[in-house]
Amino acid sequence: MTKVRLWPIGALALLAGLALAANSLAATTGEDAPADRYFGQQKMSPLSVRQRVDALGRAYAHRWIADGDLLHDATIAGTSLNAWRAAFPRDTWLAPTTFHLAELFADVQTSYARSKAVAVMQEVAKFYGATRYGHLARVRLAAGFPPLHAESAVMPTPGSYASAAPAASGSADASAAPAPAPASPAPSPSGSPSGSPAASPAPASPLPAPVVSAKPGA
Repeated sequence: MTKVRLWPIGALALLAGLALAANSLAATTGEDAPADRYFGQQKMSPLSVRQRVDALGRAYAHRWIADGDLLHDATIAGTSLNAWRAAFPRDTWLAPTTFHLAELFADVQTSYARSKAVAVMQEVAKFYGATRYGHLARVRLAAGFPPLHAESAVMPTPGSYASAAPAASGSADASAAPAPAPASPAPSPSGSPSGSPAASPAPASPLPAPVVSAKPGA
């Protein structure tokens, strides 16, 4: 008959505590940053950094943001990204986020943005060379970036309050307000002639004269 070894309750509690401590230690020194950790001056979480880079990319594609504003926000996201990498250098989200940030800088057609794109792409190749993003970064750096070209004008953001206001122009928009309804003609005064004279009312019938009868014997 096989004997079943029963662990005392205290030993089981000790083992459970050791397991929790091991998990906590793994989370502290693990690969990925916790979702509630914030980095940089703006205290951005890893998810916030990724969402900011994606949102800026969409805004630039639709030309809803000026280049200066985009570079300002992208630089703030990059600062938080660097702090995130310093604390969790083996986080699996770092490689794609850094690569997408480099592509965002490469989209903007200014010399400053192009220099930022080259610097961030070099970081991808340096820190994440073993990943596919590191390979893509090396290929992109070897091929070089296309020459700068003119950008389309910035468009207003859909749904903004500015879109409801009339555009300032030298001429007024005739369709902006409905034309006033024509006033009804005033009646002609009685003294002025008219096309057809109004029918005068018929004169009243005269009252019959009273009949005076003579008194008898008059």
